Amino acid sequence: MPLHHLLGAALAIAPNVVSWPISPVLSELLTFHPGWITRSVTTHDPAGGNADGFRPGVGTLGQHRVLFHARGEGRITRIWMTAPRQELEKAGQELWIVLDGQTAYRGEPRDFFEGRGPWKSPLVLGVDASSGAFTSHVPFAYSHEARVLYRGVPLYHQITYREGPGSAAGPSAAALSRFMSEDWTQNPPAWSAGIAAGKGPSLTVATGPSTVSRLFVELPAARLGDLRVRIGDQPPVPASFFFGLASDGDAVDGGWTSFRSALHAAWENGAASRLATRLPIPLAEGEALRIEAPSARVIREIRAAVDLAEARAGVRLAAQYRDQKGPGRHTTMPMFESDAPLKFVALFSHLEDGPLGARQYLEGDEMIRTDGMCSPVQHGTGTEDYFNGGWYFHGAHANALSGQHRFLRTDPEERRSRFEHSLYRLHVPDPIVSRSGMRFGFEAGPTGAFTPLRVRSLGLAYEFSGVRVIDEQRVLVPTFRIQFSAVDAERESRKRVFPVRERRGVTRIDVRCPSADARAVLLVRTYSRARAPQEARVRLDGREVGRFFESEHNTLRALAEDALWIDLPPGTCAPGARPALEIDATASPAPFSESGYLLRYFTGPGAPELAQRPRVKILDTSALPEGPHYVNDHSLIELGGGRWLLTGIFHSEPQGPDERAFVHALALGPGPARWHEASSPSFTISPQRLALHAEDDEPRIWAPHVVRDHDGSLVMMYHVSARGSQRGGFRIARSTDGTTFIRAGGILFEDVCLARDPMLVRFADTWVVYYTRCLSDDHRVSGVGYRTSLDLVSWTEPSMALTLGRDTIRHDSGFTESPFVFERGGWFYLTVTSYPTSWDATNVYRSRSPFSFPSEPVARLSAHAAEWIAEGGDFNTGRLFFTHVGGGQGGVWLQELLGL
Repeated sequence: MPLHHLLGAALAIAPNVVSWPISPVLSELLTFHPGWITRSVTTHDPAGGNADGFRPGVGTLGQHRVLFHARGEGRITRIWMTAPRQELEKAGQELWIVLDGQTAYRGEPRDFFEGRGPWKSPLVLGVDASSGAFTSHVPFAYSHEARVLYRGVPLYHQITYREGPGSAAGPSAAALSRFMSEDWTQNPPAWSAGIAAGKGPSLTVATGPSTVSRLFVELPAARLGDLRVRIGDQPPVPASFFFGLASDGDAVDGGWTSFRSALHAAWENGAASRLATRLPIPLAEGEALRIEAPSARVIREIRAAVDLAEARAGVRLAAQYRDQKGPGRHTTMPMFESDAPLKFVALFSHLEDGPLGARQYLEGDEMIRTDGMCSPVQHGTGTEDYFNGGWYFHGAHANALSGQHRFLRTDPEERRSRFEHSLYRLHVPDPIVSRSGMRFGFEAGPTGAFTPLRVRSLGLAYEFSGVRVIDEQRVLVPTFRIQFSAVDAERESRKRVFPVRERRGVTRIDVRCPSADARAVLLVRTYSRARAPQEARVRLDGREVGRFFESEHNTLRALAEDALWIDLPPGTCAPGARPALEIDATASPAPFSESGYLLRYFTGPGAPELAQRPRVKILDTSALPEGPHYVNDHSLIELGGGRWLLTGIFHSEPQGPDERAFVHALALGPGPARWHEASSPSFTISPQRLALHAEDDEPRIWAPHVVRDHDGSLVMMYHVSARGSQRGGFRIARSTDGTTFIRAGGILFEDVCLARDPMLVRFADTWVVYYTRCLSDDHRVSGVGYRTSLDLVSWTEPSMALTLGRDTIRHDSGFTESPFVFERGGWFYLTVTSYPTSWDATNVYRSRSPFSFPSEPVARLSAHAAEWIAEGGDFNTGRLFFTHVGGGQGGVWLQELLGL
């Protein structure tokens, strides 16, 4: 069938039918996280030239150089470093990674990067695998503070991280490793019929509303340069770049390279060649994904196959292709520019047409600016460094998230040769987030002036329509002195005058809401980093909402900028309200500097309106042979093979103080949606009846919460009461089969106000336990505390995720029982049972951060000790269900939440 006969037609796949589910790692990219500020600490030349290399910009700690230091919530997503090989191989060097005061790794750097430590390839790569450098994609999450220290000579390094509310969350190391390792190209969907193309036709492979989850194309390799991919009404981009640069896109005689990354693949299939991508492509209503062949030359034997997943509203994949020459002056060449809220996810670049024997163009640094700031949030140390290599690479290579899978030279002798590089970097674990636009540029050569050079590139980003700027407010501060500084970026950046105030004090800013529709504000600080470290806590109407922290100093180019996203709780901008921000730097180690502030106001959706469907009983304990029983604080988990486990406090009616057993109940079936539709309870108590019974030294055991460890085993954390005390303790039991739970160790920690009701969750490899407690022995207002751990044995001191007001003072913090935290749509939701208000009062709080929730709930539901579960395990897109239990309830009930 001629391709032009298919113009405007779609492949026969019904929209909204899931034929290939999107990986949870990729699904996260489709959700906007405005609180993330994605940064890199690098050894770039502080004077703006090419004299990159280590200098004590952060500082030292004993025998160690401090490569990275951050405070607040965050997540390290990438560690890259290199030096001459003889330096890297010297004995006595040490890499030390500290998260919230706990050591995540301490040992030989080569052991860490070459897979002899806790993590293996593809998460960590040695010099040979990463073509000239050490590279790690191991995620390291922290709630308060993180340091990376090095004893030795880390001549060049880059540490990429994100900070801000919600930045700690994301896939674990095990989940990311599985994603990077899996062969996702197997079992393609049904192929379209063989087609041929004449002048100017296009093939519609999918139409919205839907999301393309996998796309395959089969064609003669020599014709790849004739194809284009068009997403909606955007300009078409070369298919060779869109599918990961299997060829340079210009070759008419093939030039094919087979490879597979985490997102793209190209391989030979008999006489034909195949291309594939699993980068999700959201399509709105009426929007189409097309493959076009503008060439007048006939293309035969091309066919396509596509998998679809659920539609994603409010997000599109933006594709920007550029073909440009080295500018010949000290500046950067644009790779991607946008004014939209976005997550930048991939860059493909083909470099060629340099002079004979020269590859100095690989000295060019990337400079990434977001939100209109002139100071880069990422300033690199070289093109090959950005692409995770070093020393101009060792040759062709293809890794999961970066590589140079095509490297051509025209002559074996270096001085007579010209070179071509096909490069890619996938920002899957470290997307660059911007709320109001981004500028991503590369220098051509050491200072940007290298020429001649041809650079073709494709930048990909997800753009979001859910938030938009509605106003700005500029704030000047009284200044003590004037500084002269260029921006720490392009060589040609000229010095400018900027006033600076340096002190340890409190700055107050009156928030001038443009309207009641203001939902958030981006607070941009301009300052001098001539001295460090600087730190300030930021409060909105008395509640801490984040902090500014600068660990690096640069006396040569001191002018810098920083940003903090602050959500405005409902009513903040109501008529007559007078909200205020405080930047409290009274405890800053070095004097805190301020030149001015910009408040950029955003609007967007308001708080959701929630509703609940009627309850359905999923476990009946009202008519057991030994008499009626009740279930209280409890937990549900899928065991695999269609089996589900429900365990919780189990006691005969009526409710009594001697609760010393956890029920063991099982269900077979696909999950909560079917349980909700079933005509009879889905769970039954197993013959063994109990998952755990109290030991002699456990007066009461309460509130088991069961999660899966990285090795697939089950971990149960539960409360143990202390005899004759208002303190509560916590213990752990483990199981490999979901049937037998064995205690592991003794009491982990105790806390005040009858601390109880633990809920375990993991951000990267950092465990977080939330539990009911009061603020302190002296201030017994109800709240939810949390602690973090790297091994489930040693735990940090407590911090508060939620603190309520004076009207909630109790000996047992009863207004915040049964905490449960989950993430959905870029927000974290915390639910608690407020039994002094009402036995079944469940309050819902929401925040961009899992570590700090405002004290005003966004909704109240009818449930006691609610546990949450999502259809398919996907809290972002699956249907949400929550439970209800307690004395006199006759078992466990389930209901669906609507509106979220």
